[in-house]
Amino acid sequence: MKFEISDWVQAKTRNGEFVHGFIESFDESQQIAKLFVVRSDNEQSVGHSTTALVHWLRRLPEMPLDEPNAIQNMIDIALATRDEAWFAELSERLATATDQPGKEALPKPHIDFPIANRIRHQV
Repeated sequence: MKFEISDWVQAKTRNGEFVHGFIESFDESQQIAKLFVVRSDNEQSVGHSTTALVHWLRRLPEMPLDEPNAIQNMIDIALATRDEAWFAELSERLATATDQPGKEALPKPHIDFPIANRIRHQV
């Protein structure tokens, strides 16, 4: 099976961890993929990169991005991975998905008080 950078996969790592994530890079000569981990049975691996042999990878099914809730889930992942371009793309897609006739807009939070961040600057 041929994999490409950005494919979503599940894998078993050399350390025996079971991970879900996406492919960041390949070393084709050694048949090793570098993965960014978004879910793992070892919580310390989440948000970090790891490697796995290509024959230990299993492609995850593609998720359709036409439902607002699915798009919001992907936005959470874009934020976790600090992928600004993907976040912008998904935010635009979310705006158009909720603007379609027959689609119910997601509720927007209503805040009646000023919000201060952790160093007490108002946002």
